[in-house]
Amino acid sequence: MTCAKAFLSLLMLLCAFCSFANPVITKNFKSIKVDTLSYSFSPTSPQNAYKNNSDDWQKIAHKPLNLGFEQRPVWLSFTVKNTLSVKTSPLLSLDNPLLNEVQVYHFYDSKLLSHTQLGDSFAFAKRTLKSESLLAKLTLPANSVSTVIIKVNNAAGLRVPITLWQQDAYLIHKTKLNLVFGLLIGFLFSLAMSCLVLYGFSRKLYFAYAGVITLTLGVLLAYLCGFGVRYFHPNVPAAQQFMIPVLLMLTTLIFLPLQKQLCQTKTSKLITGQSIVTSIFAVTLLFIWALPNALLTIYCLIATPIVVCYYLITTIICMRNTPSKPIQALIVALALFLLVLIYLIIAVFGLYPLSRSSLGFVFVCFFSSTFCLCYSVMKLFILERDEQVITQQTLIAENAAQDTLLKERLMLQEQTQKELESQVDERTFELQVTLRELEDKNHELEQLNMEDALTGVKNRRFFDKKLIMELRRSRREQTPLSIIMLDIDRFKSVNDNYGHLTGDQVIRAVADTIKQHLKRPLDEVARYGGEEFVILLPNTPHDGTLEIADRIRKAIETNQINVAGTFINVTVSAGTYTAVTDDINNPELFTHNADKALYYAKQNGRNQVISFPIPQ
Repeated sequence: MTCAKAFLSLLMLLCAFCSFANPVITKNFKSIKVDTLSYSFSPTSPQNAYKNNSDDWQKIAHKPLNLGFEQRPVWLSFTVKNTLSVKTSPLLSLDNPLLNEVQVYHFYDSKLLSHTQLGDSFAFAKRTLKSESLLAKLTLPANSVSTVIIKVNNAAGLRVPITLWQQDAYLIHKTKLNLVFGLLIGFLFSLAMSCLVLYGFSRKLYFAYAGVITLTLGVLLAYLCGFGVRYFHPNVPAAQQFMIPVLLMLTTLIFLPLQKQLCQTKTSKLITGQSIVTSIFAVTLLFIWALPNALLTIYCLIATPIVVCYYLITTIICMRNTPSKPIQALIVALALFLLVLIYLIIAVFGLYPLSRSSLGFVFVCFFSSTFCLCYSVMKLFILERDEQVITQQTLIAENAAQDTLLKERLMLQEQTQKELESQVDERTFELQVTLRELEDKNHELEQLNMEDALTGVKNRRFFDKKLIMELRRSRREQTPLSIIMLDIDRFKSVNDNYGHLTGDQVIRAVADTIKQHLKRPLDEVARYGGEEFVILLPNTPHDGTLEIADRIRKAIETNQINVAGTFINVTVSAGTYTAVTDDINNPELFTHNADKALYYAKQNGRNQVISFPIPQ
């Protein structure tokens, strides 16, 4: 029984060994997919992996290696047989340009023939072969069996499809592939630019949204093909693993404003929920740069399909309420984008072994999605234009009907207008005569309102208006504006000793003296209240203001006032303030500061002129 079991085990081992065919280089060799190999997480060095302890290694056959989100570095091992009588140098291609770090070790006869470092952790300029693909050159001795050990370390999933290429065949294949990819991606860019140009002419936002979505999908395809590290940021190759989920999330976000433009959705609980979910999704996009690549990819592949499904549900509901071809096209575009997300989930999480050629499915879906988007916005533009044409035709018909009515009305208006014109001419002449009389009366009233009845100088009301005008002039011309506040000293004693009539004569005499000392037409004096006067001096510097104020003070001090044979001596105190105006909304600043200086002069001896700021 024991012998039978041992024989059966040996037979199974032999079958297993025979079932795992290794790449063989023959005369007609062009390319070979390496989908039969061994992998392990145990080795600690290439020499340790070369020994290939079968207990620690697992074998896969007839499918590319995809371990999903495995975070541990994996070691791969396979042999390459060269049946040619000369040495050959095939290219080892790892058809996943989004691997962080790849170490390729080539062993022959227990000796390390070559060691190549690959991956998007290395700048493009440091790569041995300047290609967006991960390539390593192997040199196989004649009639030999070599062992290739590959160590792969990638934070965002271990998907390692491997192909051996004859160099010329790879060059032809890559040239054709890059030409096709370049044409397809360039066509997407041209579609995006067309939409943006249409937005520039029409100012319709849905053209801009469709153009931006098409542009991001084109850039996303470029990154999936590995062109990002070559053309966008060759010195920061690791950015392409960050950019793919960011572009997916950004494209998803731009679908929302486009949906609002096409569907004209009304407020509801479902729409409100969609806005909340999308807002949270948008906020997380601002902070995902802080996440590791693994968490970023997982979050993108989980959250993005949820948001897209939400879009699909709300768009389908809108389609049921208001059916239209633009909304139908948007539903198809969203469904195709969702299919790509499902494809990426399957590929990245290793749910099903997908080959490199299945990337064509992504191209087809993206192209179909962008065509649907362009069709939807163009159809919406045509529908809106047709509505405008119908509206214009309706307005033209209404205007034609109204024209006949207008002609009849115009005939009636012409008849009545002639009658009215004669009546208006009569009334106009009468009004002109009346207005002239009113202007004369108003001018007289205005003079009375501006002058002080007792002194004949301007009153407080005139001064307030004049001050605002001069403040504007000062600010406009940047010239100094000065103000003098004068007050008759001990005027109460004059009223008490000589009576109020005499006090009025004193006020008039002081006003006359002030007017005699103002020589310029723009200088104005006004009675500010009681025995207080204010003088407004435009374009007058501080020293000139003090000089004028002091001359007035001295003139009042030296001149005796004769009232009915009684000679009265009075003095005045004055406060001045000079400044170039920068704020016309605060006219009280000038009177307030001048009044402060006047108060200081009154409190400190009277019969003097004090300027603001008050001396300390």
